[in-house]
Amino acid sequence: MEIRFVSLDEGDHAWEIDERQLPIRVGSSSEADIRLDDQSVNEFHCEIDEVHGILWVRDFASEEGTFVNGFHVTQSHILPGARLTVGTASFRVEYVRPRIAVPEKLLA
Repeated sequence: MEIRFVSLDEGDHAWEIDERQLPIRVGSSSEADIRLDDQSVNEFHCEIDEVHGILWVRDFASEEGTFVNGFHVTQSHILPGARLTVGTASFRVEYVRPRIAVPEKLLA
């Protein structure tokens, strides 16, 4: 699964992540996987991981909080197309969820 975090603040700037790189940490630290130069972002603000084909974000008790589609979250799923806000930076999260084969017996 290819994942893109498209900045809603800086034009078309985007971070591209391969699911093999997950989990990733977002923060202001030079050691963060996605580094944000923002005073409202903690050194390690939140972490993003994948569970069963869906991305999840977990806030690290940051001061400014982490938001998904405008809702303050401590932990939340991130569906494709959702807006993730970390500090004052906002991103559109793009990825394609894998299709799950459903046995025909369940569809009948």
